[in-house]
Parts: sequence; C-alpha cells; structure tokens
Amino acid sequence: MNVGVAKIYYQLPAGLQNVFLSTYGLYLQKIRHGPQYRDFCRQVNSHLALSKGELAEIQWQGFCKLLDDSRKYVPYYRKTLKDISAPEVKCLDDMRKLPLLEKEVLRASPETLVDERYEKKKLLIVHTTGTTGTPLKIYCTPDVRKKNYAFYRRFLQQAGIDYSGKRATFGGRIIVPHGQKQPPFWRHSYFQKNILFSSYHLTEKNLSSYITALRKIRPEYIDTYPSSLFTLAKYAVQQGISLKGISRAIVTSAETLFPEQRKILEDVFDAQIFDQYGAAEMCVFLGQCAHGSYHVHSDYAIIEFLREDGSWAAPGEEAEVVCTGLINSVMPLIRYRIGDRAVLSDRECECGSHFPVVEKIIGRADDVILTPDGRRIGRLSPVLKGFPVKEAQYRQKVIDEIDVLLVKDQGFSVDTEKSIIIELKKRMGAKIKINIEYVEVIERAKGGKLKSIVSEL
Repeated sequence: MNVGVAKIYYQLPAGLQNVFLSTYGLYLQKIRHGPQYRDFCRQVNSHLALSKGELAEIQWQGFCKLLDDSRKYVPYYRKTLKDISAPEVKCLDDMRKLPLLEKEVLRASPETLVDERYEKKKLLIVHTTGTTGTPLKIYCTPDVRKKNYAFYRRFLQQAGIDYSGKRATFGGRIIVPHGQKQPPFWRHSYFQKNILFSSYHLTEKNLSSYITALRKIRPEYIDTYPSSLFTLAKYAVQQGISLKGISRAIVTSAETLFPEQRKILEDVFDAQIFDQYGAAEMCVFLGQCAHGSYHVHSDYAIIEFLREDGSWAAPGEEAEVVCTGLINSVMPLIRYRIGDRAVLSDRECECGSHFPVVEKIIGRADDVILTPDGRRIGRLSPVLKGFPVKEAQYRQKVIDEIDVLLVKDQGFSVDTEKSIIIELKKRMGAKIKINIEYVEVIERAKGGKLKSIVSEL
C-alpha cells in the first residue's frame, strides 16, 4: 500500500479494513497468480526430476542469455563489461572474471540496471526490506512476480504444505492501528485465505487473544517472522498452554531462526518449521525440505560461495554469498553482494533432490527493540520505504529510548524527519523517545555487515 491508500485504510473500522484488505488481496492475486502462473508452476516443478548436469545446463543457458542481453540493453553493464569479451566467459567458473555488483549501486542508481527495452513507467516496483535499514527499489514485470511465486509454491509443495489452504501471517506491515487496545489484533484477506496478525501488539495482556484466534482459525500453516511467533510460544510455555494441533507447519523467513527458537516453536506447536531464505531483489532462494536441509534452488539463481580473495570456498567453510538472479531479466543483478554469509555442504540430502545443500546461513542476525509495554520489535526497514535515506541503524540502551542513526540522501528535509518519527511511533508506541542523529557513515559489525538494530539491553 502506498502512503495515501494506507491513510484511508487506517481511518476505516475493523470490518471495512477486512473488506479493504480482501479487495487489495484480490488485486495481488491477479498480479501473482494470473495468466501464465500455472505454466510457470508446471515448468519449475518439472525441474525437480532433473539431474545435476541438467540443472547446471539450465543455469548456464540462463546465464548466457542474461549476460548477452545485459551487455546490449542495460546501461550499467554496457559500461562495466565493455572490456570483457564474450569468449572470456566460457563456463560458470569464469564468472569470477566479471565485476561484483555492490548494493550501493543498486541503491544510488537503480534505473541504470534496467533493460532499456522496457518502459520504466509500465514496470512494477518492489521495495526490499534489507539489512541496510534502507529499502532498495527493484523493477520487474507481472510475469517476473508470477515466476517468483511459482518457485515459492514449489518450496511449499516440497515441504508438504497445501498452498491453497488457510494461512496465518505475522509480518512487518502495520495491519492494526497502534492505538487499538482490544482484539481483534488481526485482519482478514478472504480471497487469499490469509489472516494477517499484527506483530506490534504482542504484549502479555494481548497474547491470550492471539492464541484463541489461532485455535479458532487452525491455519494450514503459519507464515511468520521467527521473533513474532517465538513471543507467543514463550508465553504458552510460561502459562502451561498447549498449542499443539493449531497448525500443520510453520514457515519462517526474514530473520535469522536461532536453534533455541526452532526447538521451542516446534515443541510448543508440535509442527515442523520450514525456514526460507530469499530476497526481494529476486536473486537468491533457499528453503528447507521435509528432511530439514537447506536447498539452493539453482534454477532460480546462481549462488557463489566466496572467500575474501574471491576464490570458491570449500564445503564446510564459511563464505560470502554472491548472487546472480535468473528470473528477473528486466533488472539483472549479476554477481550481487547481498551482504550475507553461508556454509556450503557437499552431502546429498535424503529427500533425493539434486539441488545443492547449504549447511548453515549466517546473516540477518539483528537484535530486536524492546518496548516499555514488553513487546519485541524487529525488521524496522519498512519504516523507511519512500524516504530519502541511504542507511539507518536503530540503537537501544534503555527501555524507553531509541537512537536512530541516519545517513541522509538528497531531498531529506525537516518534514522527512518528522514523518520517520511518526512511522516509528506507530510501531513502538508514543512513550518511546526517539533521538535522530545524522552521520556520514554507520560503523559495520564484524565481517563488514551493517546491523539494522543494535541493542545493549
């Protein structure tokens, strides 16, 4: 939802908000699951039966076309690849001869990465919610989105989850106004069979109403940030409440799923967790199968696991993740440094899939903000969507105060600062004091990664 539409939504009573979300959900259904979606589903599902060699050939053919088109039609690559001749790249190992794409290029000049054959005004724009704290702008077509959701559906099918069933979602959107004190702290998108729960009202006095709602709904699966559902699970343990039988499965994404969280969630809900690692940039997709292994969906993207010197890391060795997306030729991202690290495995999975196995994903390990009323809030990057901010970091030293470090971009004004504070208070509450500090650069953590949230509590 854009800002204007959101303002209308928040002024509506809960019943009409359900109607609004259902109508908006129908619009999203048409974009994501319209004509050609089923063809894409059949296509990607057919890849499950392919051998390693056949999957590698799909990667190579996809990459060759992507590289050729990028040289001809994408301004950024026409400039950066002009000194590298086509014969120099004869196989995927030769990708190392190509320059890495930094996130700063994507942030500062996304238009230079768009294929000139497309009219930008007719393209869809997707905003990321990445760990820099500042959303990036990604251009694509409706067909690209359909392809993306075809891969997601395949991931769910591999996990044994009925994609057409009811689901409960705990995400980052403000679904319920912050000032609402009584349930329901959730809204319905009827056409999508999706019940959207607020991640910002998970206070101790509200948690029992969440549990009651989930018991009544009994979704096929719960799609959630780990920290949101973990809050509910810990409360259930403390109160001796059983959540078994509420849902068949839990799908986690967007944050790091820690071992303690996984154990408690699976014990309390008696449901298997399927963790998924992807990006709004549509350049990487990993997901857990029914045997718990993280698989690289190698027909979706080419993933390089690199040492600091740029050489390929060995299995079992922690490495930087560098991605080349194969599904969005509108805005090709070739050798994109996404900012996370992982450990590749050389083992075969019991599930029989020929997709490579990743032993461990190291990334998205931000802290959370604690509020005076006991809530835990993570993933604050949606706050900055549409604002001229290069980078941001949220620091908390005391329970009722947040320091926000901002690196300003062109167009930043006093009104921008006021709007950011308003958006933060919508999520954290009016009692939190918010201090804005402008800096030239934000200090990186070990490994050069920018943490969006740093807590000393």
